[in-house]
Amino acid sequence: MDPTRLFSRQYAIVVGATFLFFAAFGASLPVLPRYVVDVLGRGDTVVGFVFAAYAMAAVAVRPLIGRVGYRSGRRLLIQVGAVLTGVALLGHLAADTVTMLVLMRLLAGAGQAAVLVGFTTMALDLAPPARQGEAASFVMVALQLGLWFGPLMGELLLVGSGYAAVWIASAVGSLVCVGATALFPREVRRATFTRRGLLHPAAIRPGVIVFLGALGFVGWLAFVPLYGRSVGLTQVAPLFLLCSGTIALVRVLGAKLPDRFGAVPLATIGLVILTVSLTTMGFVPSVVGLYVTTIGLGVGTAILAPSMVLAAIQGVAADERAQVMATFTMFLDLASAVGPTALGLAAATTGYGPTFVVAGGGAGIGLVLLRLWLAPRLAVASYPAGRSLPNDPIASDPAA
Repeated sequence: MDPTRLFSRQYAIVVGATFLFFAAFGASLPVLPRYVVDVLGRGDTVVGFVFAAYAMAAVAVRPLIGRVGYRSGRRLLIQVGAVLTGVALLGHLAADTVTMLVLMRLLAGAGQAAVLVGFTTMALDLAPPARQGEAASFVMVALQLGLWFGPLMGELLLVGSGYAAVWIASAVGSLVCVGATALFPREVRRATFTRRGLLHPAAIRPGVIVFLGALGFVGWLAFVPLYGRSVGLTQVAPLFLLCSGTIALVRVLGAKLPDRFGAVPLATIGLVILTVSLTTMGFVPSVVGLYVTTIGLGVGTAILAPSMVLAAIQGVAADERAQVMATFTMFLDLASAVGPTALGLAAATTGYGPTFVVAGGGAGIGLVLLRLWLAPRLAVASYPAGRSLPNDPIASDPAA
């Protein structure tokens, strides 16, 4: 078996299951706001609160997820997370009050957080040391495609069969992922968790930087429909397809770039592109400008996240990866929870254009921190390329 091979049968199953889970989960996303407004009879403020509850739950359980992933393995994280998500989505059938719906979204947020850490860490475990950036890229492509395909299916189900069909289909897709874990490799289980602290220190600096870089993207998701209308764009759906397609294409074609050029050089390029694109988006309010800068936003986003994953795990023993990824992805959840609120306040006081300039400034600050704060740590933590990391949590398996 070629020790440099990435696409083993098990790795392919991890990528496929990632797509399935996030497609199933994504089917509920465009339907949820309509459910709050049309069925529960509430307004935009409640819609925002329901979405924020999901993100807050994901943030809250991250430290626990890291410990469970260390002691009991990545497979258990995926199994428990997928079951929680499936139960929560089925619970939407009985969510006839805002309180009940928020409880279900809290449960779904906790489950999704566990699944994301489990899939990402399992992919890194299965990858050769010199191809871990590439492994992370393909998992993120699967996630992105799932969150693109799922909402389309959710809207079709809603039109054809109603809300109940969406909740049931989403739950079934989530629960199917539990069965897929039977094909994952065996793992070593540990009786104790030796690392102190809730967060893994190796992931804090990359996490802060990806948080600053992601603010622009989550702000774009929240406000581009209104911004597009203000510059004369009648339909924004093509912009969403353009951004998602750009992210997926760049991550597929550039999957090997983080391993080949290193986390810091590639992240530098990504943050420069994000800074320029978001700043230009704010200063050039036009339809053409919005399309061009959306491509730049997609390219920068596609480059930044896999590079920072690689930075977070550099020099870290394999048995600590679950806690590393739990800490790292917590910052993505924080961006989703904090970004729209903070940028919404900016939009209310200064308008949409300056809001994107502020987001570009956040990416610029991330660039400075990358060069002055993260790069020195990586120089110390560097691990020799091509050398196996100690304490691999996956037991020897000829199929791996």
